[in-house]
Amino acid sequence: MRLTSPRTGAALALAALLLVAVGCVPQSDLPSDCDASQVERPAKLTDAGLDPDAIDVCTGQQVTITIDVQRAGELHLHGYDDQVPEKEVAVGDQAELSFTASHAGQFPLELHTGGDEVEIAILTVHEH
Repeated sequence: MRLTSPRTGAALALAALLLVAVGCVPQSDLPSDCDASQVERPAKLTDAGLDPDAIDVCTGQQVTITIDVQRAGELHLHGYDDQVPEKEVAVGDQAELSFTASHAGQFPLELHTGGDEVEIAILTVHEH
């Protein structure tokens, strides 16, 4: 008994291939310091958000994101909650978020202010 037609099977195969392709990050997009065991990424937090709003690192790296704070709130890095607890920051602070990039993917960095949650950056941890 055939459950799918050849046309449906081909469509399913194409859909699966596209899902895999979308989930992969091309090698050419790897950070230039992917072989470094430790990396630091400087950033500035203002009323407009985090600059830069995209941070790229590679799996296995010890990462420190150093943030010049010009807007108060609580920083929260999803996906690395066990290593980076939510951190309260005030204007004039220099906040450091340090962790080992143990799992690949994209993780939002949020600023919580007075009950509001604002996504201020995306951390991309590339498979290396």
